[in-house]
Amino acid sequence: MTLAAGHSQDDRRIDFDIAMPGFPESLPGDVLHEQAIIRTISDGFGRLGFKPLDTAAVQRQEVLVAGGAQYLDGGIPEFAFTVEEPPESRTGARFALRYDLTVPVSRFIAEHSDKLVFPLHSYQINKVWRAEQITTATHWREFYQCDVDVIDRGELNFLYDAEIAYAVDTAFQGIGVDGFTIRVSNRKVLSALLDSHGVRVHRARGIVQILDKGAGQEISETVAQLTSAGVPPQVAADLARLATSTTIAEATELLDARGADKTGLGELERVMRAAEDLGMPDGHLVLDFSITRGHDYYTGTVFEIYATGREHWGAIGAGGRYDDLLGHVNGISYPGVGMSVGLARLMGLLREDGLFARRRPRENAAVVVPSTAGLDDAVLRAVRDLRLAGVATRAMFDPVAAEETSGIAEESEVAVLVDVQGADAVRVLHLPSGADTKVRLDEVARAVAELSDAVKAGA
Repeated sequence: MTLAAGHSQDDRRIDFDIAMPGFPESLPGDVLHEQAIIRTISDGFGRLGFKPLDTAAVQRQEVLVAGGAQYLDGGIPEFAFTVEEPPESRTGARFALRYDLTVPVSRFIAEHSDKLVFPLHSYQINKVWRAEQITTATHWREFYQCDVDVIDRGELNFLYDAEIAYAVDTAFQGIGVDGFTIRVSNRKVLSALLDSHGVRVHRARGIVQILDKGAGQEISETVAQLTSAGVPPQVAADLARLATSTTIAEATELLDARGADKTGLGELERVMRAAEDLGMPDGHLVLDFSITRGHDYYTGTVFEIYATGREHWGAIGAGGRYDDLLGHVNGISYPGVGMSVGLARLMGLLREDGLFARRRPRENAAVVVPSTAGLDDAVLRAVRDLRLAGVATRAMFDPVAAEETSGIAEESEVAVLVDVQGADAVRVLHLPSGADTKVRLDEVARAVAELSDAVKAGA
C-alpha cells in the first residue's frame, strides 16, 4: 500500500510506501489478547515472589556486547539497531536499541545494586528490536519479550536454575499452553568434552555457533558442517554422540572415556532433581544435550522451550545461567539464571491452538447507543450513572442503526447494550441471554445490575 504526500487526487505528488515489514501493529482484539497474556504471565511470576523491573529501550553499545564477551570481534552485533543522536544534543556515547532483556537488566543491577535486595527475583515484559531478515510469520524485528531471572552477588545457588524452569512452566500452564517441553542441558558438559580434545576457547565458540544453528536438523548434517569447518572427525563424532545422548549415564560414559571433567553433569543432575522436587510435572523438563545456546555469556545450565509436534517453529523461549555477564563493568560478579519467552511466537502458538477465539462478553460492562439524533443529554446521563455504579461503559454519541448495534456490542466485548430511545426511555438488553427490559433514564444502572444478577442466578 502507498500513501500520497499531496492534498488531493488532482495534485501532483510523490507516493511513498507506508508498510512496516517486521514491525507488527495490532487490531484492538489482538491487543486485548496480548494484554491478557501479559497479565497472566505477570500474575504467575508474582505469585512465586518475582518483582517487575523496567529498563531503558536504548542502551550503550559497549554494554550490549558485554565488553566483547558475546562476539569474537567485540563489536555491536549485526542484528542490533543503532541509535544516532542529533548533532545539537550529541553526547559522544554510542547507543543501540536493546536486542534482548538479559544484558540490560544486568547493567541495571550493576548501576542500582545499592538499592536492591539480593538474591533479586525479577521479571520484565518489554519490547526488544532486532535488525534481522524476516523469515516466518512469527519472526519480527520488534516484539515483546518476557524475561524472568534470579540474580545474586558473588555466588548463586544452583537450585535457582530449577526455580526458573518451574516459574516458566507455571506461566505456560496458566496461559493454557498445551504440549510443551523445557529442554535443559549444561554448557560445561560441552566445554569439558571439547577441552578433553584440546579445543581452546576461540575455536570452541565457532563450534557452539554451528551446534546452536543446527538445532532441529539431522545430527549427520551438523557433523558434516563441523567437519567442513575444520573440526577433526573424532571431535565431530564425539559431539554427535553427546548431542544424541538421552541420559546422564550415557553422557557420563562418554566423558569418562575422554577423561573429561564432569562438573556440568553433576550440576545438571541436581537441577533436574530439584525441579522434580518443586513439583514440575513429568515430561515438562527434558534432558537434551544438543541444547547449547549461541551467546557466550551462558556459563552453565541452558534451556530451550519447544511446542510438542511443532518443533519446526523453533524455540519459543530460551535462557540459562550467566555467571559473570557484567563483572567487567564494576569488578563485582552478579551471577544469574533466567529464561526469555518471545511473545509473538507464543501468540502465534495460542492462535493456532484456537485459544484466540472471540472472548466471552464481559459482565458488568455495557455500551450506550442513541437510537436517534437529539438525545445527547440522555446518553450523557446514562453513561455517567453507569460509570458511577461501577459498570465499565463505552459511550456512542451518534445514532446507530438497529442492525449495527449487536456488532458494536460484540466488538466492545460487553454483555449489555443500553439503547437510549428517548429523553426518558431506555431499552436494556443482555446480549448473551437475550433478556431485555425497558426502563426510565434514572433506572438504567439498577436495570443493568438486575439483569446481570438474574443471568448469574440462572447459570
